[in-house]
Amino acid sequence: MNVTLFGYPRTGKTTLFNLLAGAHATVHAYDDGKREPNVRAVPLPDPRLDRIAAAYPEKRRVAAALDLTDLVGISFGDVKASLFLGHLRKADGLVHVARGFVNEEVPPARDRVDPAADVQGMEEELVLADLVLVDGRLERLEKDLKKMKDPEGEKERDLLVRLRPALESGRSLRALEMTPAEEKLVRSFAFLTLKPLLHFINIDEKDLASIRAPEGLFPALGAGRRVLAFCGRIESDLAELEEAERRTFMAEYGLAEMSAPLFARQAAAFLGRITFYTVGKDEVRAWTVRRDAPAAEAAAAIHSDIARGFIRAEVIPAEDLFRHGTLHQAKEAGAVRLEGKDYVVQDGDVVYFRFAA
Repeated sequence: MNVTLFGYPRTGKTTLFNLLAGAHATVHAYDDGKREPNVRAVPLPDPRLDRIAAAYPEKRRVAAALDLTDLVGISFGDVKASLFLGHLRKADGLVHVARGFVNEEVPPARDRVDPAADVQGMEEELVLADLVLVDGRLERLEKDLKKMKDPEGEKERDLLVRLRPALESGRSLRALEMTPAEEKLVRSFAFLTLKPLLHFINIDEKDLASIRAPEGLFPALGAGRRVLAFCGRIESDLAELEEAERRTFMAEYGLAEMSAPLFARQAAAFLGRITFYTVGKDEVRAWTVRRDAPAAEAAAAIHSDIARGFIRAEVIPAEDLFRHGTLHQAKEAGAVRLEGKDYVVQDGDVVYFRFAA
């Protein structure tokens, strides 16, 4: 899973990156002329994995991880031409960081603090970037189809022609219904407005009481958006403290939890992923796969050879496994099911794949 943090300059993107990744990247990259993104793999906390691994203390515990990328601030109106457009298109999910704090020492890039306007503006920029992509592809397709008939090219052209009016009217492609065949066809385009999008607002210290309800602070955000908030200034200070001292100050500030564990818990669901588990010879491991993925696709997430030689999947929900203790005990009790390659893997499944080498 790859999530990319992006936004306008001086919003606190790198501060959020440091909080989520436990990193110490410099927070003045934009002003210093830095262009390279910050990248860090972040293991996701997983209580179910902890319980499964506890039954196999001799095996290594391997958590699912999130690849977090932090882009340098993108100038207003520059998403479609940004040097980092490729990073945005490669991401599984996008986190837009908006500025909701006042700091005279760090003036806002757009001469005002208005996170709702920044959210709206950035969404419009993502739409425009996709429209530019559609227009460019349609232009090339029309030229190619005049030279040679191509049924697949015609299908692609017809779909893009259908998608274009939505983008021209300022709507994201997320709002359109597509058939499975159409979804497969557009996957290679990596449209930005088809990706899961979360807005993370960096709020003022005075607004801490509303940190878990940012919609109340900024009603102009409207409904239908995924929105979270953090207070970069306070949370950065708290992150440097020992656990006991941190808990004391969090209580004084009225903070139930930091942004990092909150985001980590929601990451898989935000990306439309579920988590399944395997108990192998040497390790107990968590894997993520898209929601509604069949067993063959889950097998491929582990290794293409397993998917290629798939015979069957032995499946038990984690909660059932906890009641029996170990996979061996669950099998003896007849609690493990046999499933074929079309079985839709469920969140929390513990799976053993049988395959022909």
